[in-house]
Amino acid sequence: MSLIDLKTKLKINFRFYLLLFLTGSLIYWAVLLANHLSVAYLWLLGPAAVCGVLSYLEHRRLERRKLVAKLRREWGIKELRRQRNFAEIAGLFEQAHQSDGAIDDRTWHDLNLDLVFSQLDRTFTWPGSQWLYQLLRSPEIDDMAKTQTRARIISVFQNNAKQREDVQIILSSMDTRIGSGLCSLIWDTPDVQRIHPRWLYGVMFLLALLSPFLLLLGVRYFITIILVFQVNMYLHFRVQKAVKSHFEGVRSLGQLIRVSRKLAVLKGEGYGELQAKIRSSLAEVNQFTRIVRFVGVETTDPFAAMFQQYFTIFLLAEVRGFYKALDFIRDHRMALQELFEAVGELDAMQAVASYRSSLAYYCEPVFINESRLTLEEAYHPLLSEPVSNSIEVRDRGILITGSNMSGKSTFLRTVGLNVLLAQTIATCTSQSYQACPLRLLTSIGRSDNVVEGKSYYLEEALSVLRILEAINDRITTLVIFDELYRGTNSEERIFAARRVMEFLARRNAFVFMATHDLELTDLLADSYASMHFSERVGELGLEFDYKLKEGPATTKNAIALLRYLGYPGEITDQS
Repeated sequence: MSLIDLKTKLKINFRFYLLLFLTGSLIYWAVLLANHLSVAYLWLLGPAAVCGVLSYLEHRRLERRKLVAKLRREWGIKELRRQRNFAEIAGLFEQAHQSDGAIDDRTWHDLNLDLVFSQLDRTFTWPGSQWLYQLLRSPEIDDMAKTQTRARIISVFQNNAKQREDVQIILSSMDTRIGSGLCSLIWDTPDVQRIHPRWLYGVMFLLALLSPFLLLLGVRYFITIILVFQVNMYLHFRVQKAVKSHFEGVRSLGQLIRVSRKLAVLKGEGYGELQAKIRSSLAEVNQFTRIVRFVGVETTDPFAAMFQQYFTIFLLAEVRGFYKALDFIRDHRMALQELFEAVGELDAMQAVASYRSSLAYYCEPVFINESRLTLEEAYHPLLSEPVSNSIEVRDRGILITGSNMSGKSTFLRTVGLNVLLAQTIATCTSQSYQACPLRLLTSIGRSDNVVEGKSYYLEEALSVLRILEAINDRITTLVIFDELYRGTNSEERIFAARRVMEFLARRNAFVFMATHDLELTDLLADSYASMHFSERVGELGLEFDYKLKEGPATTKNAIALLRYLGYPGEITDQS
């Protein structure tokens, strides 16, 4: 730490250090003077207590100030880097009901959505991150008004820093070290086998409650309190170790309820519907708050944490509360699920607001009744220097041709990602977005599945089949292919790809396909418009502009690329 940093820290913390010094000094002089002069000097402990309380309040003020400074530093950054366990993050999506338009695993991985989620995820709580993940995998198809509601909430967090920070401070009080299993606890409460008889915890609680009164009979009975504490500490950690994941879930539930109470009374505008949902859910579980508050007594305040931990162990508060809470969750599952989702949505919306601030530009989608998809200046947010492109699809699909590395796959992912973001978080990485509601399915290539013994061709054939079986007349489907059937010979590949594309052209679908097979542009000319990406050979080798152009590709670069990489002339010489 530099001298300037040290001076700054001392200046900021001066009042806190001064109050601590006065507290210590008053206690010291009170004890010293009482021992040597008169016990009347013990009255100095009164001012010492006042200074102690003031130092505690000053510490709280400084901690809040540091938290606010941290929130402002992290607002709108490119990505909040943290360790993410996607198996746990996906817990809510796996437990809750999945909509008809849910994004399947193949489409999720094709669009690199783990990476996109990591960019988006600026949440403070497990309900927030799990709800955001579920949201991205559950695009709206029937009720597009939900996306407009989300857009309004996101805009509030973007434009009102005070409201945003008030919500963030409350959410940040939840301990993210626990809580990953909370959704499983609420959606599918486990049947936990009891380790000890239930009456044992009640007896030990009464002993702990009554044992301090033995001190009235003599100090020697203090050993009884120590003995009770040791037995209860054994019971506490024995139960906690045996049911750790569920125990932490119940503790997290206590935190969720406490956070919900603060959010329910927060003054603000724009997210009243979520607050109303929180209040409604709290009203139903309010009679059980006495049970739940004994679980999750940990606090971020270091002054209170130590005393709370010893207190809850001595009175077996968490152990008794744990088993009571399981019964409470089973009886009020629906209310707790609504509470979880409301808090999670509020957290996710402030995260999306921060994500918007990190983008070069964005737009809110416009949903229309006609069968059309229009994107203007769309770009991929994962790229450090993206090139934007525009596209419009009405009655015909799009065949995209072009050289290797020219940008075909990136463009396909850009289109798919914009559709997904439009129908989930109402935030498109484009200048303008207009479309009807779309179901999204992709097949953008994979390698052989060695573990299951599937060849590349079989893996791809199964992937395409799942798309063909999902097409229906009720909802328009956006289908994205990249190099159909590349795992087989060119004759059969072109034949099969043509038949699949003709089949889809007669269905309720928008189809984008990238291909190297220029023959398909002629065979499918009646049903599909052709567009392409191109390159040129410049001083630096192959140069790409990554801009989409009308018509089929007219250049090839496979041999030129080998020549640029330094292949022998015997291979690259086409004369």
